[in-house]
Amino acid sequence: MRLNVLIALIDVHIRKVLADKSNLFWLFGMPMMFSILMGMMFGSFDGGSGPPEVRVYDADRSEASRDLIAQLDGGEAYAVAVSDTVGSEEMARTLVNDGRRTATLYIPAGLADSLSIGGTARLFFFHDADRFSAQSARTDMEMAIFRLEAERAGRRAAAIDFDQARFDSLWSEPRLTLESEFLGRREQVELKLDKGAQHTGPAYALMFVMMFMLMSVRDVVSERRNGTLTRLRLGAASPGLLAGGMLLGPWVMGLVQMTVLLVLNAVVMGIDYGDSLASLVLLMLLFTGVATSLALVLATFCRTPGQADGVGMTASLTMAPLGGLWWPLEVVPSFMQKIGLVLPTGQGITIFHDMIGRGYGVVENGANFLGLGIWLVVLLGIATLRFRRLID
Repeated sequence: MRLNVLIALIDVHIRKVLADKSNLFWLFGMPMMFSILMGMMFGSFDGGSGPPEVRVYDADRSEASRDLIAQLDGGEAYAVAVSDTVGSEEMARTLVNDGRRTATLYIPAGLADSLSIGGTARLFFFHDADRFSAQSARTDMEMAIFRLEAERAGRRAAAIDFDQARFDSLWSEPRLTLESEFLGRREQVELKLDKGAQHTGPAYALMFVMMFMLMSVRDVVSERRNGTLTRLRLGAASPGLLAGGMLLGPWVMGLVQMTVLLVLNAVVMGIDYGDSLASLVLLMLLFTGVATSLALVLATFCRTPGQADGVGMTASLTMAPLGGLWWPLEVVPSFMQKIGLVLPTGQGITIFHDMIGRGYGVVENGANFLGLGIWLVVLLGIATLRFRRLID
């Protein structure tokens, strides 16, 4: 009997939402419009500004330094930019420390002179160890220095008869090669989102699911004011059962909405959510649960439908930008990132970014899943206690 009542409450909520055909636009049409248009505005994350930049300061300005720089070929991993100014070692260090460059190289004056007399020379290379582009640049830099040293040794051994063409041929096609294959997963992998839609698709799905859930605060307040909840309570529905029905109805509707939006994002914008279906399902369950629980909590504090509309909209428009749904958290200052990652919106979009850009699963995203779980437990507890107190 209790199960039938619970199912009936869920069914009533879903029928009420779908009875107004305009809700279909707000559930699916508007989110897709925002996802596509904003995705076009963001464009390609690696197409507009190019790959991460390795800045080079060449204070020597010699043929030797130019040859060394020419060996740095980042391909798609990074781009080399030689500064017009001489710069300094401290400037090169500061750019990486501040996160403005993935890596920097400072070549002090006197490099060519030191090499010509067989002396030693120092180069200064600074890189962000957590970024794949910086590690690629470091590998290329070490290879370039090794090549330079090998060439110097060959010239000393051959004296006047050094064959540059022969050396270049052996360097590019050595007699002995090593084939290696990376089979593990590094702890720190640079986030790789190729296009704006990979952010806007999941972000606006989360935002509109949360917004629709929080706008349902009005329905709960209206049913309380017109006596619907009281009549259900007198009809042998316990406070706990009513609370469950008020929670599960929007929760199920939120899951339907998010499922449709994520499928449309995949079909229309070609978004690949990674290989972990478990992560995707768990994220959907937790985030819609958090949004629904928050809506019920807010409903217990509102007295009029107008007040409920204002509170729901304010909560939506506050948590969305702070949590990185309007723009990626990766582009905001570090203190804003810390605030965003405390919120369920920030935890949700970070999980999406890690699934899409890093291929992370449940284990790698464990901290953010734990955060969503804590939000869900706390909000469910508060919602249940407040709701029971209102109608008991």
